[in-house]
Amino acid sequence: MVNCVDGCGDEYLSTALAHGRMPNLAGVIPKGYRGMVRGALPPFTNVNNASITTGMPPVATGFGGNFFIEPETGEEVMMNSSKYLRCGTILAAAAKAGRKVAMVTAKNKLLDILSHDLEGIAFSSEFASQAEEATHGIGNV
Repeated sequence: MVNCVDGCGDEYLSTALAHGRMPNLAGVIPKGYRGMVRGALPPFTNVNNASITTGMPPVATGFGGNFFIEPETGEEVMMNSSKYLRCGTILAAAAKAGRKVAMVTAKNKLLDILSHDLEGIAFSSEFASQAEEATHGIGNV
């Protein structure tokens, strides 16, 4: 399990854990790893999530920011589509290797990037009630 808490200071988690306010997280930490990791630069949500999910730096993922200017139109475009992703994800590779994979993201804008080529469960908590078996691998969430 990878749990990315975007925009959260470690001191919040450490304090909550120390006061027994996060018992489920406290229960899984001894079986794995909890620590700080270096974020991708520039420090934007889409850039970091693409790197976390692929294991690759921005130069390999193709995500150098949350937005880019489309050269042909001069239009600002949000990089929230897997069509901009230049490499595969660890989640898709795990599923193709026979693992059962489920991916839940808080923000629907990240769903297409994080679930790229994934054969498994993938939905956003933002629109969980709209998840369907045919399109998200699960329904009635």
